[in-house]
Amino acid sequence: MPWCPVCKNEYVEGKTHCPDCDVDLVKELSEEEAEEAAPRPDPEELAELAARAAAASRMNTHVSARNRHAEMKSSAWTFLVVGGIGFLIITLALTGVIFLPISTFSLAVMEGMFLVFLLVAGISFKNAMKMLDDISREDDLETRIRQWADEHLTREFLIRELEEDTPEEMKYFMVSETIRKHLMPAFPEVDDAYAEELAETIYNERFPSESV
Repeated sequence: MPWCPVCKNEYVEGKTHCPDCDVDLVKELSEEEAEEAAPRPDPEELAELAARAAAASRMNTHVSARNRHAEMKSSAWTFLVVGGIGFLIITLALTGVIFLPISTFSLAVMEGMFLVFLLVAGISFKNAMKMLDDISREDDLETRIRQWADEHLTREFLIRELEEDTPEEMKYFMVSETIRKHLMPAFPEVDDAYAEELAETIYNERFPSESV
């Protein structure tokens, strides 16, 4: 797999240039460069890393395309049901089939409002259909990430920088940061929130009995 000789980040096969450092990638790093790519942080750096990771965890929330699709469909059904029932009742009142103690003008305004609900429902269903492509792309991206992670982010690789007496909570923050550091250059389309979620998932899979 190609590496950047400057920032020491690893990229997926096919990448030839590091956009951050503006240099061409190399096939592999020398032993000295490989050691340089995995520096051991001092205690102050560890504390800062833990605080930064904790803050990011609280601030970033990734919402998958599948969840956004489900929320959009749920909203569409809500508008459809409320708008349909309301429109039917007001129509029956305007035609004299049922009696409501409301003026004709107010009934007409309410019918217009429920008609808007129905239009919103239609637009929401249309947008939900468009999201199916987003779901497909996200599923494909996650499959590629998981395959890449299984090959490159092994348990042995992730703990190579850790001291044996590293506290478990600190271990979580350090390993998660290592995952993000290698993941995001390899997959630039992954944003911070998604990288945070993936890092936690990968950590839990590699260290199931040590998850925090």
